[in-house]
Amino acid sequence: MALHWNLEDVKADYNDDAIWPITNALIWGTMSVAMNSITDKDWREFYTRCHMIETIHGAWLFYDHKPRFITPDDVQSHIGLHTNASQMTNARFKTSIDKRLREQANDLLRK
Repeated sequence: MALHWNLEDVKADYNDDAIWPITNALIWGTMSVAMNSITDKDWREFYTRCHMIETIHGAWLFYDHKPRFITPDDVQSHIGLHTNASQMTNARFKTSIDKRLREQANDLLRK
């Protein structure tokens, strides 16, 4: 299934060449964090999930060959973003995080 997004209600100037990489990362990040929108009500949870995923797998962005992590301001400025990504409850997301961390640890143990 293709990922579709809607940016009509986003206040960030995603047409700006400096902002678009952040917007693009958040669009694709909706699949990783299992939340299909950023709203006034849930942007903090969206950021928290971004932080968790980036902590496990690394930064979604790079500038001058250096990792650049998503910030709370990045997420808050993209309130209004909507995609067709699948969603998970907090409990199910926490279970998936536990699984990812255990798989990462097991991979290190095998080496």
